[in-house]
Amino acid sequence: MSIYLKELRIRNFKCFETLDIELKANLLLLGANNVGKTTLLEALELSLLTYKNVSKEMIFLNKNEILDNNKIAIIDILIEPEEKEFSDEWYDHFGAFVIEGEEKDGVGIRTILKYNDLKGEYELEKKAMNQWPKSDEVEQFIDYNKHPIRKELLDAIPVFYLDAKRDILTDMNNQYSYWGKLTGNIELAKEHVDDIEKSLKEIGQNIIDNSDILGYVTQKLNNVSKIMGTNNRSVEINPITQKIRDINKGMQIRISDEFSESFSIDNLGMGTRSWTTFLTLAAYIDLKEKEMKSKQKPFFPVLLLEEPESHLHPQAQRKIYQQMKDLKGQKFISTHSPIVAAQVQLEEILHVHKNGSSSRVSSINLDNLSQNEIRKIKEEVVKSRGDLLYANKVILCEGETEEQVLPVFYKHYFGHECFEAGINVIGVNGSGKYKPFLQISRDLGIEVFILSDGEEETIQEISKFYKQIFGEIGESLKDKNVVFLPNGADFENYLVNEGYKDELLDVIDNIEGKENFIETYIKRKHKTKGGRVETEEVCQKCKQHIYKNKIRDYSGEHGINSAIVDILHKKKTEYSAIIAHKIIERQDTTSIPLAIRDLFDRMNIKEETNEFNS
Repeated sequence: MSIYLKELRIRNFKCFETLDIELKANLLLLGANNVGKTTLLEALELSLLTYKNVSKEMIFLNKNEILDNNKIAIIDILIEPEEKEFSDEWYDHFGAFVIEGEEKDGVGIRTILKYNDLKGEYELEKKAMNQWPKSDEVEQFIDYNKHPIRKELLDAIPVFYLDAKRDILTDMNNQYSYWGKLTGNIELAKEHVDDIEKSLKEIGQNIIDNSDILGYVTQKLNNVSKIMGTNNRSVEINPITQKIRDINKGMQIRISDEFSESFSIDNLGMGTRSWTTFLTLAAYIDLKEKEMKSKQKPFFPVLLLEEPESHLHPQAQRKIYQQMKDLKGQKFISTHSPIVAAQVQLEEILHVHKNGSSSRVSSINLDNLSQNEIRKIKEEVVKSRGDLLYANKVILCEGETEEQVLPVFYKHYFGHECFEAGINVIGVNGSGKYKPFLQISRDLGIEVFILSDGEEETIQEISKFYKQIFGEIGESLKDKNVVFLPNGADFENYLVNEGYKDELLDVIDNIEGKENFIETYIKRKHKTKGGRVETEEVCQKCKQHIYKNKIRDYSGEHGINSAIVDILHKKKTEYSAIIAHKIIERQDTTSIPLAIRDLFDRMNIKEETNEFNS
């Protein structure tokens, strides 16, 4: 790239009240629905168009604010060269609009959405800026270049927008689509056009002459001359296109493989049709580049691609992202696909999220991170738990038991699934693995909560990570975001201690297929190993799960409790969800363990859920 879009600033446009973004060669926009990803793409599009219909709905309003016709929206875009200065080609193209800077030259273009009193409607106004203002001076800035920005200037930086509703069948009937632009002007030498059209006419007439039905219909339609009151009119049926200029109207795309005859693309699913639209755009960009090169004009495309993974299976999603990367120009892609997100560099991710009445954009801060820490974020979060990137809130827990039971308890407590409110529950697989999840949650503005085992070493480890990620934290923040299980317990011990023994015994009997299995288990262990049982522990040095033979005293009530925990530890995944469902059979929400109710109450979910459902 000889140039690129360096920075975007937005004031009062749609859901963005104030936004400054540093742009990259490729950017991936992530976030839940209705948070502003499409709006961001629209702002980029408007910054490079000389005309588009706009309306009052594009002006940002705070809650209960009444629109004043004097309120405007501003979109500023900064274009910079790859090197310190523009190449001769681009310098000649931008001319008087070039801002010469100490570090780099640039071109600043302002787009204003304003109300026109005479027309009674909103319109776009484009101005070149004589300097790039500081962020807090954007709305007061008035130092504009005296020369108007003409369409020819922006033709060299065309913007291509491919929305999520794309379908090649629709495009084939739209002369303004990329397919329509590609096929609407088939350039052939005149002698070839004459020969081909003559042949087409002969083929069409041959079809008519040899078809009794078409001949009969033609004869009947010629009665139109009686209605029109003239004998000089006639009607003809063209079974195929007669003119080269109209040949695109009868085109078909057909697909075949080695095992079948070809068939029309309208018989295929939306995945193939969507992908074909994307490939059509790629072909159009290649042709435009050749055209501009032949005219010795600069060319730098900007691509705005909305959910390119729509209707595609996982393997196809990986392929299409690689094809997008290979396209020329600067790419801005919105996606709901963790598969696509896992393929980008961390610095290319932008997270769009709501913050009150306005939307915000966050990125992952890689400053002061080692390569190993960056790798952990990429491997342990983005690639393995990419759904975190789309959450409004996240609950982190230590293992798979909590990961399975928390969604069950959540639904029982609030009456809807946690994902409906944009809340993810993620087991980090060990107390030593919280840090990358905390890092990415903080940087992307995702509120994070933790339900943790209560061992002293675990408490110290999580507190250390909190301090590293969030800085020195006070007890109030820690109390709000983290719930430790009491008395040094892990989750299974906690359930026993909190009085859920009956439910646990019922689940064990059901899974093992034997009534009073706990008694059999205790007798067998004492008989076969003289009281020694294999218990799961975590080696604090290598953080690996290991098994050791320890002497267990299973006598009395305490022994039964120990046996229950030992059984649950050995089959965590098998027991977890069933235990949760068994507990909520008590019906009352107070049946949910107190520590988990405490966690839910601290998250203020009830208030946010009401807003979500409305």
